[in-house]
Amino acid sequence: MAHAPMFARAMGLPARLALYCLASLALMVVDSRYAAMTAVKTSAAEFVYPIQAILARPFGFLNEAGDFFMVHGQVLGENRRLILASQVFASHLQGYEALKSENVQLRGLLNLPLPVGVQARAAEIVRILPDPFNRRVIVDKGAADGVTAGRPVVDAAGLVGQVTQVYADHSEVSLLTAKEQAAPVQNQRNGLRLIVSGAGSDDRLEVRYLDMHADIKPGDILVTSGIDGVYPLGIPVARVLQVEPPRQTPFAKAICQPIGAIGQHRHLLILGRAEVGPARQPTQ
Repeated sequence: MAHAPMFARAMGLPARLALYCLASLALMVVDSRYAAMTAVKTSAAEFVYPIQAILARPFGFLNEAGDFFMVHGQVLGENRRLILASQVFASHLQGYEALKSENVQLRGLLNLPLPVGVQARAAEIVRILPDPFNRRVIVDKGAADGVTAGRPVVDAAGLVGQVTQVYADHSEVSLLTAKEQAAPVQNQRNGLRLIVSGAGSDDRLEVRYLDMHADIKPGDILVTSGIDGVYPLGIPVARVLQVEPPRQTPFAKAICQPIGAIGQHRHLLILGRAEVGPARQPTQ
């Protein structure tokens, strides 16, 4: 007599797979025709959505961080490009302003009225000699251009200095503000004759050994007197800033400011006597 097995044999894997597939197809057909699983899908979605949101949050953060660093890098690159462009523009603007200033100065030189019998030759400063007290510059005109020692040098505003050394193709100009330089002047207000001397600084001149009762006041304009035969009459030289009373000496001293733009421009005029007739405009 046969005995029944103690344990029922379980359904095999292929059979179970087939059963599950049939059940799935049946559910899909029923859901598509009668929407029978709508409530189940809604409940499942409500249950799964918070989990999906939590799991998706790190990925969203990573995407936002990647976008931030990408945009930040683009902004930094654009910022560097704009800074470079701004520097280039500023450099061009400085060059333009320098050219504009030089053009204004050259126009002033060309329009400078010259005394009768005086001609002028334009010259450019090519080098400044490194001596803080003996103020000298080198210009690009020399003996080949007809320049001789002793000629006065001016700019559009007033007296600048004097040619002291001449070479074949260049000359040395001692500025009026050098300590060893001096020029005979007269007070434009009253004709008082004086000697103005350099003080070693481009923004200062002095009238030394001044009589304490001399009629000279702040604001007076001093021009060349023309009595030395070197500087033509009437070239503006200095403006009186203050008069210092005598201190341990019997003489007063006047502190003056040069009218010429000494040490500020590259182009100057070298004056000389006209060989044929009067010259009214500087020559190149």
